[in-house]
Amino acid sequence: MSAQTPDRTPGRRSRVQVSATGRPAVLGLMVVALTAGMLALAGTTPRGIGAPVDEVSRITLDQRTFVCDAKLPGTEVRRGTIVSGPGRTVKASAPVVVEVDRELARGAFTAEQASSARWAAWLPCPEAHARWWFVGAGGASVTHDTVLTITNPRTGAAVLDIDVYGPSGQVTAPGLHGVTLAGGATTTVDLAAVAPTVGELAVNVTARRGLVAVSASDTFSPGSVGKRVREWLPATTLPSKEITLAGLPSRPAGATLLVVNPGEIEAVASIEVIGSGSTYEPEGILPVTVPPKSVRTIALGAVFNGTPVAIRVLGTGPLTATVRVSRDNDIAFAGGVRPIRGATAVAIPTGNGRQLVLSSLGKAGSVTLVGYDAKAQRILQRTIDVPAQTSVAVKLGVELSYLRLASSSANVVAGLSTNAATGLVTAGVAPAIRSIRLPVVRPGW
Repeated sequence: MSAQTPDRTPGRRSRVQVSATGRPAVLGLMVVALTAGMLALAGTTPRGIGAPVDEVSRITLDQRTFVCDAKLPGTEVRRGTIVSGPGRTVKASAPVVVEVDRELARGAFTAEQASSARWAAWLPCPEAHARWWFVGAGGASVTHDTVLTITNPRTGAAVLDIDVYGPSGQVTAPGLHGVTLAGGATTTVDLAAVAPTVGELAVNVTARRGLVAVSASDTFSPGSVGKRVREWLPATTLPSKEITLAGLPSRPAGATLLVVNPGEIEAVASIEVIGSGSTYEPEGILPVTVPPKSVRTIALGAVFNGTPVAIRVLGTGPLTATVRVSRDNDIAFAGGVRPIRGATAVAIPTGNGRQLVLSSLGKAGSVTLVGYDAKAQRILQRTIDVPAQTSVAVKLGVELSYLRLASSSANVVAGLSTNAATGLVTAGVAPAIRSIRLPVVRPGW
């Protein structure tokens, strides 16, 4: 095959299509390769070479949207902002969507609570995300059942995939991929109905299109069958080689760590305790091998001695986890949390023995606390120094209604615990969401 005539159009470069020998193309590739190599050696490689094409860009949000599922009987929703104070507490039996505009969004808080004669439950209402993980769920209708409530608070449709993992690997659950949820709609997923399984479960909800808010209501029998308690299972952080769990009481009656490995190869999980004096490996708790796509449990009872703690899980591969604690036959959960960045606000659950635990993940840090009562009167203002790799407890008075936290660095996580009148309440403190990450596709060079 002969070469075609070069393009001689004025104002355009010549373009040559070579014959089957390919000699000009080979020479051209050699020149490009030598040029890139020389630039790399000179430290002047063009920006973008070798960088992934699926980088993300942060988009500032005009408002924050919270969704309270109101799934437990007698649910009450509390909401407000630092500027306007707490709003009226309302009873709810269907999902409540709370939207806060940009001027008030940074200091906004929303939470739901419920209780009976045997249990107390509390959950900071979540904001919409694309990816969700819940660890410590159940799929047995008699002893332990979890119901997911998924709400699409936006106008466009969302498309979801739901994966369930158990002690023996991924659980077969037909019909949970490619689920379409219309704008403004809510759906529920009962694990006992769609993925009936004995043992501890983990659930991953991924929105392939859109953003959704997901809550998980738990029905659990900690002792004998028939004495069931209710609780919200909080979402935990995305799988990582390092997860920090906060919102733990100082002395629960029992505690179990639940770990999931969503990867394709086994991973080893080891435990560290961020205690009142240092971070250390607890005696008697050995590293645990977690098979691929499986859930494992680790007893943590010996870790708690009445001092403030947070739990760090270190993995040889990406893991995520939750701690389930119990006291007086009630249960509560501590999920993975991210460091407090800048300022955030949180409602305080009612009850006695309320405490905020601040834990340093590395270097020392400090957190400024400003607390308000139900009439929006400032009744607390303190700056708490958190030494490196330690946990510090702050006692909270019974009159405190909501709290503003402002961190001087990104090294400190926070969690709440309360001895409510009828049970145990815990919650991690989530930093305020001010932006979301969207993928950016950049053409190659």
